[in-house]
Amino acid sequence: MTGDALSVVICTFNRADSLRRALETVIRQEPGTFSTEVVVVDDGSMDHTRQVVEELAQNSVVPVRYVREDSKAGIAVARNRGVNEAQGAWVVFFDDDQLADPDWLKQLMAVAEEKSAALVGGARKLDVPEDQLFRLGPVCRAVLGENVYPPQPEKLCGKDLPTTGNLLISKKVFETAGMFDTSLVSSGEDADLIHRARRAGFEIWTAPRAMVAHMIPQYRLESAYFRWVSLRWGNQFARFDAKRGKPRLAAAALARMGQALLIHAPKLLAVQIRRDTAKAMDMKCLLWRATGYVRTAAVLIAPGLFPQKKFLADLEFRSERELFTKA
Repeated sequence: MTGDALSVVICTFNRADSLRRALETVIRQEPGTFSTEVVVVDDGSMDHTRQVVEELAQNSVVPVRYVREDSKAGIAVARNRGVNEAQGAWVVFFDDDQLADPDWLKQLMAVAEEKSAALVGGARKLDVPEDQLFRLGPVCRAVLGENVYPPQPEKLCGKDLPTTGNLLISKKVFETAGMFDTSLVSSGEDADLIHRARRAGFEIWTAPRAMVAHMIPQYRLESAYFRWVSLRWGNQFARFDAKRGKPRLAAAALARMGQALLIHAPKLLAVQIRRDTAKAMDMKCLLWRATGYVRTAAVLIAPGLFPQKKFLADLEFRSERELFTKA
């Protein structure tokens, strides 16, 4: 595969049933001016993931390949395996708990060609009943992965980043900026790569009509899940800041503590008094994010004093299946 060939990479772990639904939407994409293959990287699943992939591959009009990655060394390793296995000039990352619109790939490529962009991020909505979606505030929606853009393609700058669950990226980016950082085992490997790509001179554009839906099981609407993701985000931000040195990390941690105590905590009390449950959960997420940042900063600055091994282990990418799906 060369030229305008796309390799859709799906990293998965113990989600055979949602993977089936996700794969069905990918292999049934509207044909475009490009060729397509699908590479499923199984990150050590213990369920019937392989059977699902092989079954769908038999009847697929596009090639579907199953790759087993047994290292269990983190999502970054699985993503890198997918990039190395991909035969196309473009890699498209897609999650195993998403549903793609029929013209999803066509919309991503259209923006890449129009803007001469090496990275294009599509939009993501939440697959949640309308009555439940209505009760979620903007912070909680972001925690669940909602990522909706203005109607026209725009160049992303600063802190604005696309979601890796819906990202078209040229192989040239990996050749120039490097692969995913495998030391980031809990989260943030995607944002880290995108920041490096931007510093290397690559532009990132949005494709608002390249839409996918993020499947949200009931456990993801519970407080415990919002807390877990928010802590992971704080962990991710702290690891980014740690690359600038321990003094700056310590200063940032103190600033986040002050913001949490002086702004977010009083706001939480106020909305709780008004019984505004949506805003209250938003404020809790922000406080949990600050907690994740400060605790991770403490580990990175003084690991001997603040080891927190269980805390960090629970934040690893694969932990969601162990912490929530069994329950």
